[in-house]
Amino acid sequence: MARDPLDKVRKLLALAESGHVHEAAAAAAAAQALIERYRLAELLDATVDAEAEPIEDEVLDAGRRRRRWKTVLASGLAGVNDCVAFTRDLGRDKQIVLAGRAADRAAVRSLWEWLVPQLEWLSATHGAGRDKRWHDDFRIGAIEAVMNRLQQAHGEAAAEVDPGALVRLEPALAARRAAIEAWSSDRLARKPGRRLMVGADAWEAGRAAGADVALGESG
Repeated sequence: MARDPLDKVRKLLALAESGHVHEAAAAAAAAQALIERYRLAELLDATVDAEAEPIEDEVLDAGRRRRRWKTVLASGLAGVNDCVAFTRDLGRDKQIVLAGRAADRAAVRSLWEWLVPQLEWLSATHGAGRDKRWHDDFRIGAIEAVMNRLQQAHGEAAAEVDPGALVRLEPALAARRAAIEAWSSDRLARKPGRRLMVGADAWEAGRAAGADVALGESG
């Protein structure tokens, strides 16, 4: 990656400070597209051995209780950015942990630090007087809609690369995906997943709110 490649990403995400969810979401989509452009440019640089970068973990979030919507958000952002997110309990400390290469973890953290307060703000404006469960379900619905849009921005950035270059990149991309999967298999005790149960009304309201967000152009 270029020197401090997330500098422009952070500037785009700073638009979230305006408090307007449409402006903030547009910044997030542009940020995700930039992140993918940087990643692909790095892999195209023959002087950089991106596959050799170590995979390490860091605490993304911690507290006395774990919120379901934050776990869903961490998983979604990790998946888009070649990382893996998992939960860990250390005594009374409930952690969400992020594993991946340093640049990929930094990208996830930048998006996380923007999205968490924006999702809280969004549910507060739509669910005044509702209980915590409703707000959790609303945020999960909003996360699903926003993740779909971020995946789209991610794919559009990749589509900008010359097809011939993408063919050359595919082995490196596949190796990166395999490395994070191998890291997960070696270190994490995978348990059968449980179906995530949410309130339909709150979830649908969150999806609608997330879908209404105008992500704008990724350039």
